[in-house]
Amino acid sequence: MNYLKTLRIFFVIYGLAMSTAIIFVFIPNAAMIRIGDYFDLPNFEISPVFEYLARGMSSLCFIIGALLIYLGFNLQKYASLVRFLGWLTLVSIPMIVFIHVKIDTPFWWKAGDIFGVSLLCLLCFLTPRSKKFM
Repeated sequence: MNYLKTLRIFFVIYGLAMSTAIIFVFIPNAAMIRIGDYFDLPNFEISPVFEYLARGMSSLCFIIGALLIYLGFNLQKYASLVRFLGWLTLVSIPMIVFIHVKIDTPFWWKAGDIFGVSLLCLLCFLTPRSKKFM
């Protein structure tokens, strides 16, 4: 399997994983609470602000996941956009670290979040700059 095909597969898999966040836009509040309890997450109070932020973040994850799937199938055409996405993710890593320092999330969540964004950053920067390499 060649390098570009492997990279495409990673983009699509990553995008599919992120796209599953759409579930959390629509599940009932009781289900969110049960999931939080199951994963031993800090208790949260259901409020309009919480719902807006949680469901809004989930919808953004879905949108980014769909974008990654599309980019994965069109790496050659959008190589410069993928590289720009790499810079955006690189800039976002300190922000994600700051958020996790501020809030009480389990270590696995912090590590997974930081690893996931770092992996996306790496995938973006591994995408060749020039279309002649594709």
